[in-house]
Amino acid sequence: MTTGAKPTIAEILAKVDAREAYFDRATVKEEERTVEVAFSSDVPVPRWYGKEILSHAKGAVNMERLKSGRANLLVNHDPGDWVGVIEGARVDEEKTGRAVVRFGNSTRASEVFRDVKDGILASISVSYRRDEVKLTKTSKDAEDEYTVTRWTPFEVSLVTVPADHTVGVGRAVEVPHQPAAPAARKEHVMTPEEQAAADAAARTKVNAVEAEKERRQAIINLCKSNKIDARVEVRWIEEGTPLTLVAKEILDVMEERGKQKPLAAAALGLSASETNRYSLFRAIRALRFGSKEPRLIEEAAFEIECSRAVAKQLNRGMTSNMLIPSEVLQRPLGDAATRAMATTPGAKGGYMVNVTNMGFIDILRNRSVSMSMGARVLSGLQGNVTFPRQTGKVSVTWQAGEGVSVSAADQALGQLSMTPKTCIAITDVSEQLLAQASPSAEAFVMADLASDVAIDGVDAAVINGTGGAQPLGIKNTTGITSGQDAAAATYAKILAFVAAAGAANAIRGNPGWVTNTAGAAVLMQKQRFSSTDTPLWEGNMLNGSVVGFNAMSSEQLASANLIFGSWDEVVIGEWGVLELSTDNGGTRFNQAQVGIRAMWMVDVMLRYPQAFVVSTNLGA
Repeated sequence: MTTGAKPTIAEILAKVDAREAYFDRATVKEEERTVEVAFSSDVPVPRWYGKEILSHAKGAVNMERLKSGRANLLVNHDPGDWVGVIEGARVDEEKTGRAVVRFGNSTRASEVFRDVKDGILASISVSYRRDEVKLTKTSKDAEDEYTVTRWTPFEVSLVTVPADHTVGVGRAVEVPHQPAAPAARKEHVMTPEEQAAADAAARTKVNAVEAEKERRQAIINLCKSNKIDARVEVRWIEEGTPLTLVAKEILDVMEERGKQKPLAAAALGLSASETNRYSLFRAIRALRFGSKEPRLIEEAAFEIECSRAVAKQLNRGMTSNMLIPSEVLQRPLGDAATRAMATTPGAKGGYMVNVTNMGFIDILRNRSVSMSMGARVLSGLQGNVTFPRQTGKVSVTWQAGEGVSVSAADQALGQLSMTPKTCIAITDVSEQLLAQASPSAEAFVMADLASDVAIDGVDAAVINGTGGAQPLGIKNTTGITSGQDAAAATYAKILAFVAAAGAANAIRGNPGWVTNTAGAAVLMQKQRFSSTDTPLWEGNMLNGSVVGFNAMSSEQLASANLIFGSWDEVVIGEWGVLELSTDNGGTRFNQAQVGIRAMWMVDVMLRYPQAFVVSTNLGA
């Protein structure tokens, strides 16, 4: 019987509880290593606030997590002690929640499975969150009755200490973090001031509960969309990990995945010999001349089949373009210098390019100034990508005295999304070179395309992107510090860039400067201290340092532009695969040239715009 004041619905929703049940050993299937368990019912259970009924009506139980195939079977609700997986869950006609669990093959899982078969472990417990609660019966002399009309089971555990030995579904021990029973009621009429303070405290508590519900749901959604291990999800939820830290750790995971498998969606599992056998020129010849010379289609049968397989994996329809498998984009392009694209000397050929032990992906990364400065790359993405971010910080208030209420100011959260945008780079190849295909010629064409995509695609987007059909770049992102004065650049004005980012607490990993070569030349001629050789820009004009931070030059920046920022706050997303087609324009036809068009899908996201300071008036 509840002896104190009635709890609020917000207080009830704030707790995560567990219920226990038993399973029938007859349901153990040794060969499949599965057991069917009943984990919940609508039988009333005593709780600290009254009797609780879990509704099993249609739509009351959110089975999304248990049906996802990612929910683990634990021991004693310990996220670090998982022994299997939940294969399926349902609510049957008897208003009972049931699940099929399958044990793993690890030593620990096999040990626990033996105890289950032998009847040593016979209790099941399910942890759950209340999503919606209604007070359905009140009584002066007995406990009130609450019905949980919507609830979400998190995980199923084998437990060693059953809480109740009654027939059917057992009862779980209350979660140990429950509050003590309230003191006996005392008749007391609150003053207006006390009532106002109580109302403010209640509003604060309700807001805190709502914020916690949103945090938990956001973590569940993020983990589901980014395929994060269920054990990590439970840890983040139970430890109260802030969403901003969750977003950062997910970003770390996705970046590492991209490093391991940069284009996983376009990987076909080609062997080393198949990868080396693939000919870019055979694919281009089939695109360019296949309609007139059917034999070229036959010669490129392998490349065409690879393109169709990639299209199928990407859920793409029929396309006349060539989709290049990721294995080909990652293969080394050669270990010797190669000739240029045309067979005759001049502006279009005769020059030598070193592509030692580098693939398309490597060259793209190295030629991009933004990536070289530390921008983070997420590769092999599928669908849109969303991250939460903090847009405002928690305010700190000193309490004026005991019993005096303060206004809560929580951190403000926003959302960032990335959607694929297509960048296009075109390079020319002479028809004569195309007919005389050689590995070195193919290597040069791939290197040239990678360089064009890096410079005209990625870097241009990161710095100058206007949004809409193209990514939104640094200069056009709301929230950066723009208009910083760099005219007649002085030591003080350059230091003011760093101070502006520091004032926003936004100097993070990989801070540095980017300008063009003309801007670098200006800074190399400016002295920090008069009559001394102490230039603002130290080092060479392409790679140097300014006031202790790395500096690079790129012609992607317009004249007089200078950017300081923490470059690992730039996130570059890459989708899909390199897609090739040919451009048969009149000018190229008359010059016996074939235009090769490469398409690459990217987007750009700034996690903290405050980390960047921009000037457009750098000058002598």
